[in-house]
Amino acid sequence: MGCSGSIGKKKLKDTSLTRSSSSLVTNNKDANEIKLELSDRIIENLLNKTKFTKQEIIDWWHGFLADCPSGLLDKQKFVEVYQYRYPTGKPKGFCDHVFRTFNPDKKSRAIDFEKFMCAINVTLNGTPDEKLEWAFALYDINGDQRISKSEMSNVLESMFDLLGRDKKGSNNPRKQIDEIFSRIDSNHDDYIAKEEFFSGCKADERIRTILAPY
Repeated sequence: MGCSGSIGKKKLKDTSLTRSSSSLVTNNKDANEIKLELSDRIIENLLNKTKFTKQEIIDWWHGFLADCPSGLLDKQKFVEVYQYRYPTGKPKGFCDHVFRTFNPDKKSRAIDFEKFMCAINVTLNGTPDEKLEWAFALYDINGDQRISKSEMSNVLESMFDLLGRDKKGSNNPRKQIDEIFSRIDSNHDDYIAKEEFFSGCKADERIRTILAPY
């Protein structure tokens, strides 16, 4: 991360966290070289919790530590990664939402390597349902298990700001949100429940492309 953004260079693409499965860095260390820095317990935990291989975990750790020497990723560094990847965009709003999903308990203002790896595992290696679960959490800002038009607007507009997209005419996020709600808010209560979100995204590829573009 940092200004050079070694994580950003290799991993962060589009509005999702990433699509690439390549390693963080090209300068790899083997398991024996890095044991003193990355404990066997953390490696074992990540092997059990994620779909990463041992060498992939080590590669990620090397890049993570290069950008976060303290071993913690805070929101400021996270924004720097996106700013490097999207130099003409405004990443802060979108990064606030993504970082919230990385750190849902909000007990600290930074996340460690293990929590980071568990979060990106979903976007890299997760099943379609796991990815939709993450996307739902992204839009459910207040955590009440439903998405309001205001919440969806907040996230979508921040996504447009990140990408530098025009918000006029057919690209107006609020018009898109009205259309989305008219299609998937099946009980017409002006909220999208998780079941509606899942079924709507699965049934309509265009809606999924807007709400969960990865």
